[in-house]
Amino acid sequence: MAEGPRFAVAVLAAGQSRRFGPDDKLTASFRGKRLGEQACHALLGLDFAHRWVIAARADHPCAQSWQADGFTIAVNAQAAAGMGTSVALAAALALEANADGLLIALADMPLVSADHCRALIARAAATGPAAIVASAADGVRSPPAAFGRDHFAALAAITGDVGARVLLRQAELVACAPELLIDIDDEAALNRALQA
Repeated sequence: MAEGPRFAVAVLAAGQSRRFGPDDKLTASFRGKRLGEQACHALLGLDFAHRWVIAARADHPCAQSWQADGFTIAVNAQAAAGMGTSVALAAALALEANADGLLIALADMPLVSADHCRALIARAAATGPAAIVASAADGVRSPPAAFGRDHFAALAAITGDVGARVLLRQAELVACAPELLIDIDDEAALNRALQA
């Protein structure tokens, strides 16, 4: 029986939490875990050839949990320059690993379900190496998003704080409930997510 495409996943966790206040938002308490632990834990049941967390430092307070969930921590020494540097590192790792596809998720989106990520990967796998598949709710395109290997070089060249936004404009969309895509940038968003 033929083996399916080999997907990798990168959870981006190297943000600077500037809008959240003095504390690292990923250490905030969220439903019995740290906020930054939720995304990796949700992906436990999915079959990935490689799992990475892109973090600003190896000794992050969530590091032990990430590793327990099977993720390797990849340190982004240029994290202060913006999310684009984390996307680029994730794509470079996927290129090096010869993955067929890459799911990029954000550590500050704790409500994204495994089922939604599975749907993104299935759509990308069906499309093949040229796939770009993004999440969508209320007309807004968002991570998590899955990319076929044809896009790894372009992703690896991203800089600054734009991330993969330009590529997401071309994406096929997988719809989900808006609350799944709550992005915790500040305390108000954290409270919204806790009530969702």
